Amino acid sequence: MKTKIIAILLCFVACINSFAQDVITKKDGNKMKVTIQKVTKNNIKYILFDDPNKVIYTIDKVLITNVEFAYGKKDLDIKDPEKNPYYFAEDKINNILINFSAFGGNTLAFAYERAINPGQSIMTELKIYGLGSKSGNEESRSGLGIDLHYRLKTKSFFGEKEYRPKHILHGPYFAPIVGFSTGSIDYKYRYYNSNKNVKHTLFHFGIQYGNQWILQRKISIDTSFGFHYFMGSQSDTDDFEPVRLGNMVGSSNKLFSLNIRVGFLTGKNNYIKHKRD
Repeated sequence: MKTKIIAILLCFVACINSFAQDVITKKDGNKMKVTIQKVTKNNIKYILFDDPNKVIYTIDKVLITNVEFAYGKKDLDIKDPEKNPYYFAEDKINNILINFSAFGGNTLAFAYERAINPGQSIMTELKIYGLGSKSGNEESRSGLGIDLHYRLKTKSFFGEKEYRPKHILHGPYFAPIVGFSTGSIDYKYRYYNSNKNVKHTLFHFGIQYGNQWILQRKISIDTSFGFHYFMGSQSDTDDFEPVRLGNMVGSSNKLFSLNIRVGFLTGKNNYIKHKRD
């Protein structure tokens, strides 16, 4: 009799264990019904509860909000870490910069960058001519310029042997750019004792390649160079005075740009909104 009771109890315990399950809750709110195999410093290895093949999966802890030994629903939605916005939940996604190379071209240039997805950002830069350091024969200048950038990262956020990815705005990039500029420059040639006024109104487009470093997730240092083509009207130009747009210089409808920007990150420490399929 006792043997039968023990056998029944063992079967009962076995049945309970067969229905027991662990639950992993992800940062997007989804829960996975699993059997956890191993917990390490950086990730959790698990088997989906009803998988007869017992395939072992791995999920990084940074994507998890809670783990409990209870009942729940299964979820196969494990995102590619390169595209998963929850890796960047603590990153500030707004960047305000000053362009120091433009200042050397007698231009005050402010830029605003915003991450829109992992690996992508948009940036606009406003240039105010005449507020900077004069150079050469330039006596004074005035006008405005505005550039629009679309930045695409060219390297993985995940460095070799690193668990946590780089900041969402960190890394090398290339950026298609379009811009508009209008203004005038007064030149004074003391050797010839003469003056000249050069006016321009033009559009330009091109591409820049650069690298941006994020320090302590608060400060940004950005360097880049680029090549551009411009079209529009320009008065009294010659080979001695090329087109000068602060951070850009050139002639014959071609421009070369050089940028050294320093900025600070701002905004709420919120993850980028996750787009469900």
